[in-house]
Amino acid sequence: MTSPSEEPRNPYSSGQQGQNQQYQQPGYYELNGVPQQPYYNQQAHGQPGPYPPGNFGYPPAAHFEGAQLAQTSMILGILSLFVAGVILGPIAISKANKAERGFNTAATVGKVTGWIGTIFGILWVAYFAFMFLGLLAFSMEPSFSEF
Repeated sequence: MTSPSEEPRNPYSSGQQGQNQQYQQPGYYELNGVPQQPYYNQQAHGQPGPYPPGNFGYPPAAHFEGAQLAQTSMILGILSLFVAGVILGPIAISKANKAERGFNTAATVGKVTGWIGTIFGILWVAYFAFMFLGLLAFSMEPSFSEF
């Protein structure tokens, strides 16, 4: 694998020898045939180069809103395990579904804790309903103390 002038060639380079010499400097690369400079190159006197375009580490607004919905569903789901599960559980499930479907954000914790809180809430309501009905039925029985 030598060139016509008996110099070794790089098997990974494209094109002919000597082509794109300006792009083979360290730090430069090509994107779809267009030369690109690196974002963080060193300029004269050690000054940092230009910063990359974007939000500088912040996620896009849509992702932020989806993450907010997922976090809200998780908080409501955890609260539904202890307080008002019949009310907070379905709200947590709804917010988790909206985060997953509308913003493609994982909200599994909110959904699972919402379902568990809803089931616990229904069991508590059923327990207190049976206790109330039992007390009501017990108080309405005729008394045999007349003997």
